[in-house]
Amino acid sequence: MTIDYAKSLSNLRLRRNGVSEGLVTVEAALAKSERYERRASTTATRYALGAMQEVDPDYTRVGIEEADRVIEQLTSGLRDVGTYAEYKLQGSVPLNVHIRGASDVDLLVLLGPWLTYDRAGPRANSYTAYTGTVSVLQDVKDLRINCEDILTRRYWGAKVDTTGDKSIKLSEGSFKRQIDVVPSHWNDSAEYQASASEADRGVCILHKSRGETISNLPFRHIARINAKDGETNGGAKRAIRLLKNLKADTDRPIDLSSYDIAALMWHCDPRLIRMLPGYELVVLAGTDAHLAALASNYTNTSALETPDGTRRIIDKPGKFDSLVALSAEVSALADAVLVELQPLQKAIINEQEAVRRLLRDHAIAD
Repeated sequence: MTIDYAKSLSNLRLRRNGVSEGLVTVEAALAKSERYERRASTTATRYALGAMQEVDPDYTRVGIEEADRVIEQLTSGLRDVGTYAEYKLQGSVPLNVHIRGASDVDLLVLLGPWLTYDRAGPRANSYTAYTGTVSVLQDVKDLRINCEDILTRRYWGAKVDTTGDKSIKLSEGSFKRQIDVVPSHWNDSAEYQASASEADRGVCILHKSRGETISNLPFRHIARINAKDGETNGGAKRAIRLLKNLKADTDRPIDLSSYDIAALMWHCDPRLIRMLPGYELVVLAGTDAHLAALASNYTNTSALETPDGTRRIIDKPGKFDSLVALSAEVSALADAVLVELQPLQKAIINEQEAVRRLLRDHAIAD
C-alpha cells in the first residue's frame, strides 16, 4: 500500500511546525503555510517539495543547545571523578539532513587523554605510550559507567535509557530533543597521521554488551556526503531528506537507518540529482532512477560500502527488502506527482523512465 499523500502532507506539516515538541497546537500547525506549499497547489507535489526541505534553523539551533547542556553536565561530572573528555556531534544534525520529529542529536563523548593509533603510521613515534591502569578499552568502559551515573543523577526528571549498546538516550522531562550520548575514543590511523584531516580520524564506539569497540569514520562520512551535495547543487541532501520523510510516512517496514539512506544516495550518479533553481523534481526523478537500479541488482547493491568504507550498507537480512520497499514508494510518489502535473501524459505512459523524463523537465515557479 502506497502513502496517502493528503494524510502525509498533514503529518509533514505537524513535524515541520513543532507539534511533537509541544510548540504549537495541531490546528495552528495545519493552518501554517510554508513557502514550498505556495509553490504548488496539489497534494503529492506539495509533499514531494516539502519532504526535501531542510528544517527551520531555529530547530537545529535548539538541538545543538540541548547537546551543549548535556556537555556542560558531563564535563562537570567527569571532572569530579578525574576524567576528561572531548565532545563532537556526528550524524544527521551536523550534515543538515535531519528531519523534524524523527532525528536525534548524536553526541560523541571521546575519552581523554588516551586513544589508540596505528603504530606503523608516519607519526607513530610522536604518541605518548599508554600509562593508565589497565587499557584504553577498560578506560572507555569506565567512561560509559561514569556517563550513565552522571546523567541518571543529574537528569532525574527525564528519561535516561542506559540499555542501548552504543548510546545512552536522553529524552522527555526538560529535553526538547532526544540526545544520544555515545561513549567512545579516538583512533589515529596511518592516513590521519599523514593528513591531519579530521575526516581521516577514526572513532571507536563502545558496544556495551559485547565489551568491545566498533571502529568507524563519522567525519569522513560527513565530508563525503557534503562533497556529493556540492556536486549536485544541493540535490543529494534533498534526496536524503525525501527518503527519510517517506520512511517516516509509509506503513511498510523500512529497516534502513538515516546513515544507510545517506550512504545509498552517496553512490548516486551526481548527474541524476544535480538540481537547478525551480527544478527540484529532478531530485525526485533521479532518486527514483537510482533506487530502482539498486533494487533490481542484489549482487551489485549488496557489495556497496558506506562512505567511510567501514562496512557494507546492506549488512543484514531485511535491508535489501527495505530498499525495494522504499524504491517502490519513490516510484509511487513520482507517478502521483506526474498525474497532478500532466494527467494526460501520465495516462498514456507505461514506462517509469518516461515519467522521470517529464519530471526532470518540469519547472515549478519559485
